[in-house]
Amino acid sequence: MTRQFISRHTCSSCIIIALMALMALCASCNPDVKAVSGMKVVIDINPYIISSGFIKVSFVPNEDAYYHVGIVPVDEAPDTTSNASVKGFMSLMLDRTYADYLYWRAWLLSQGVSPVAEFPTHSLQYGTVEHNFTFLEPDKEYMVYAFAVDAKTNKPDGRLFTSYVSTTEMSCYEDIEFEYRVRGYWDYVYPTYFFMMGDGNQIVNYVPWVGATIDSLTLVEYGMSPMRYFVDVFQEYVLYKEDDRIHFGIYAHNNNGIGDGSSNTLFEEGHTYYTGIALMDGYLSNEASVIYKFRWDGESTQLYYDSSDELKTMW
Repeated sequence: MTRQFISRHTCSSCIIIALMALMALCASCNPDVKAVSGMKVVIDINPYIISSGFIKVSFVPNEDAYYHVGIVPVDEAPDTTSNASVKGFMSLMLDRTYADYLYWRAWLLSQGVSPVAEFPTHSLQYGTVEHNFTFLEPDKEYMVYAFAVDAKTNKPDGRLFTSYVSTTEMSCYEDIEFEYRVRGYWDYVYPTYFFMMGDGNQIVNYVPWVGATIDSLTLVEYGMSPMRYFVDVFQEYVLYKEDDRIHFGIYAHNNNGIGDGSSNTLFEEGHTYYTGIALMDGYLSNEASVIYKFRWDGESTQLYYDSSDELKTMW
């Protein structure tokens, strides 16, 4: 029976297993907890990495302490001239984040996992960080924000820091290409982009993309074409804003039936597979999407594909 990319509703346990060791370590090495009412955060939106569906932002606090970051459409932003509006907004954003944390924590505890990282360690930022915001909408204005959090009370502490950005109407990365390699049970994706001032195509590590692999026998069972299958899978990622599905830069995956939590694909000798890869830049692009078809002939399999080898079918 073919294993393929796990849906949102069945992958939690695999992801959790992969995170157990990391979460246990983080729970035991929390940075100092302190009140930070005077903390300031500089929000630096990279002007060269703004597209129709994603942006890259650096957050630089003036001291190492916990703080919360996020992004909202301008029409959901608070009235920054009103103290009550700002306080209500910060409380709401932090409550939503805390609710997500409690759901995650309850799941771990139900699986007998202990210790579990505390809320600040798991859900807040600490020190200077870079953050990619994805699943944004094209041609829309957003407010990027940050505010300090008192990790003793898990309450907002101090000012709201903001910066504004508008996404582009169309993707800036329609020309991105995805090279693909299969070596034994491992497969690799290399996102490349042509830079006029560089030496042709170069690996890019800041453009979000998604991918999936499926056995041709499973497609027959589903009664679906490769195109239809991948479109449905990737649109589900968009619908549920599944950030854990987003990849940046080179990605390697072991198709041994366990994988890394994002897929439980098991390559089987003599089977034919399809791998779909697509730019995730506010929408699924026909131009920046490929499907590769290959036969897996065991651990000795050595294959390499670029866009000239893609399955010639319309998305």
